[in-house]
Parts: sequence; C-alpha cells; structure tokens
Amino acid sequence: MKIKYLVLAIIFSAFCFLQNYAQTAPTMVDVAGGTFKMGNPQPKKGEEYQTPVHEVKISSFKMSIYEVTVQEYKIFIEDKSFVEFSKKHNHVMPHKPDSTWWQGHPDTKDFYQTYMASWWGWKSEYPMFNVTWYDAVEYCNWLSSKTGLEPCYGLNSDLGVTCDYTKSGYRLPTEAEWEYAARGGKNKEKTIYSGSNNISEVAWYDDNTKQQSPKTVGLKKANSLGIYDMSGNVWEWCNDFYSPNYYKNCPKENPVNTIPTGSKSIRGGSWHYRADLATVTSRDGPKTSHTNYNYGFRIVRKK
Repeated sequence: MKIKYLVLAIIFSAFCFLQNYAQTAPTMVDVAGGTFKMGNPQPKKGEEYQTPVHEVKISSFKMSIYEVTVQEYKIFIEDKSFVEFSKKHNHVMPHKPDSTWWQGHPDTKDFYQTYMASWWGWKSEYPMFNVTWYDAVEYCNWLSSKTGLEPCYGLNSDLGVTCDYTKSGYRLPTEAEWEYAARGGKNKEKTIYSGSNNISEVAWYDDNTKQQSPKTVGLKKANSLGIYDMSGNVWEWCNDFYSPNYYKNCPKENPVNTIPTGSKSIRGGSWHYRADLATVTSRDGPKTSHTNYNYGFRIVRKK
C-alpha cells in the first residue's frame, strides 16, 4: 500500500512540475497553412536581398503571440538543472543595458541624457534581448523538455546544430513561417508592416521610442492573427541560415535555408532601428553567435 501511495505521489509531483512550466510557456495562436507570395514586390535601391517575389506553401503551425519576455527567459536561466546541448550558450542573464552601452551609441545620447542611471535594466514584460541564436534554441529545447514535448534541436556529426521539424517541441520559426504569419497567414494582409500601413499603430521603432528602450510586449495593435510586435520592438531570430540570394533558388514548400553561412536570419526590425527595417519583407543576417540589445525571439511549434 505504501508503494502505491509513493507512486501516486511521484505522478502527482511530476504533473504539478509540468503544469508549473506549462504556465510559463508563451501563449500560442494557430496559424493555418496556405500559400502566399514571399518577398518585396517594390524593392527600393539596396533591397534586392528581399527579392524576387516567389510563391511559397506553408504547413499549419502554432506561433507565440508575444516575443519571449525577460520574465520567461529568467525562469530558464534560474533552472539549475538545465544542461545545454550545444556548448555555445552561456547560461547566465546577458549584460543588461547600462551606461557602457549608452556610451557606445552616440545617436542615442541625443534622446537619453540621464545615462549615468542603470538605464532600463531588466523589466519583466519587456521582450528578452541581447541573446544569440544559440541562446534562443537552448531556450526552445529547455521549454520543450519542461512541458513534456520532444526537443527539436540536436547536433550533427560536425557538432553543428540541427532542427528536426517532425518533433513536437518548441523551435524558432523559419523565415517563410515568420513572413507568412506577419502577413496574417491565410488572411493575406496587404500591409507594409505586420497589421497596418501605419507603423505607429503596430510597432516600436526609433522614432516613437526615441531610441531609449524596447517596450512592454503587446501594447501595440496586433495583426489579424492576434500576433503582436512582429514589426519593431526587437529583431527576431529565425531558423534559416542567412543568404541575400536565397530567394532566387528557394523551394516552393516549407522552405528553410540549411546551407551553412555562419549567419542566421533575423526579421522585423527593432526599437532602435528605422521604419523601413520593420516591414514584413525586411531581413538581415548577423553572425550566429553575435547579439546586441536589439536581438530577441519568438517561438513556434508544429500544430
């Protein structure tokens, strides 16, 4: 009888453990699959990397309605049982914004004079930032394990990080998934930014933040899928290796660039960048291990 009660106690504890982490998992929205035209139909000079426009078919998936927040990421960092798989993630909170960062950004000094304060530091409902691509995928695997899902990321024979899209766990979106969701999925929004042609309705960017800091997630208008801040606030890491010429030979169904380039794609612009970098077609590709106070992420999982 004692063994029976012990087993029940273990099962109950495990259930409570998973429930606890389930409560920290980001709220997800269903994104029904469909086809859309990916890329910029009217590129300006220097935006050739957003072309050519090409039709892409996307399978259904779930996406977090908010960017991963500081509070959510802190729970990950504070988990002492965490064991990283890539050996490229530093399991501490990144350096918080302070006068050192401010001194290195003379354009910001025009707007924010009281730099000797600690600046904005870590605010729980702000999007997490100053994370590398490796930090983001380690978070995904950790959250998958804590919520009873199959981790998507692993290592190949060359110790490179791979993603198994058949697994049930959390991962970063592909560029195609990101742009599809930013355009409202099957709603096919024909807007410059995610959810509006008026950037101030949907995004935090350099003009309305005065380059002082990102903002609490979800304050601006959502797009038609109910997803917030896909334009502005922080750049969002994607799974694809970045190539400015990838669209020229992009597959037509669930494309993802797996050819190593040393860089990963980011999408959406940020609080410190100008409006034309917050469009649904804007893209960039920093080094995988690089970060700054503009780089964050949101997560997806299979439906």
